Amino acid sequence: MSTVSDEGFEQYQRQGYVVLEDALSADVVERVRSRLREYTHGDREREGFTSQLEPAIERGERDVEERGDAVRKFEGLGMVESDDVFREVAENESIVSAAQDLLGPDLKLLRSAAMFKPPRVGSEKGFHQDAAYYPIQPMDHVTVWIALDEATPENGCMTVVPGAHKDGLLEHEAVEYDTDIVIDDSAYGEEDLVPVPMEAGDALFSHCLLPHYTAPNETDRWRRALIMAYMDSRSRFTQDDEQRPPWVDSVQITGEEFPGCV
Repeated sequence: MSTVSDEGFEQYQRQGYVVLEDALSADVVERVRSRLREYTHGDREREGFTSQLEPAIERGERDVEERGDAVRKFEGLGMVESDDVFREVAENESIVSAAQDLLGPDLKLLRSAAMFKPPRVGSEKGFHQDAAYYPIQPMDHVTVWIALDEATPENGCMTVVPGAHKDGLLEHEAVEYDTDIVIDDSAYGEEDLVPVPMEAGDALFSHCLLPHYTAPNETDRWRRALIMAYMDSRSRFTQDDEQRPPWVDSVQITGEEFPGCV
């Protein structure tokens, strides 16, 4: 039984993205938000994933009342390997089924992350393509961006360039952090950009070559999101273990595994 409709599949192929509404129930969304807060504001220790602060906070240009309000993101497959709340999302039936509709039956998880955008503090994430971070062939993995709060243009919802995934991998340059890279956005005009507002629990499925960015959070509301990226188990890493960045690995999700592949 397909989760992505024929119209949604056609949109994904043509425009590079599709939204699955109510992918996560309100109960699951609340469990994820609560677990994230245990890590940022409580005493739960992280295992197997890293934390990054907002650049303005690190530079001492802005202040927050609580240190947890300065967290920009969590990153690492350890999120699903060490925490059952995040694992539940990675294995969510609706999300996995939709990923299978787009990629095929055999899936591995490439990435898990949480993006926070605290009120009035959350910074912009410049234009980029997710494929630029991962030495993988073929370049067709799917990033699933799951809203944990209402996401709007004012608080930094995803903004995409529909159809630009067909342009292939573009040149990126490093900014701010070594792990942040962006593309030159001068090629895109306002008419090319499409904001994708979402409700909590909705999931955006985007092609790894789709250019996208998120604006700063200019509101008094949180804009949190969870990211799970899936790839076909027949995909191949194009660098050996010693060359690959530390964040590039895989976790088995469903279907078969194949010798010599991810």
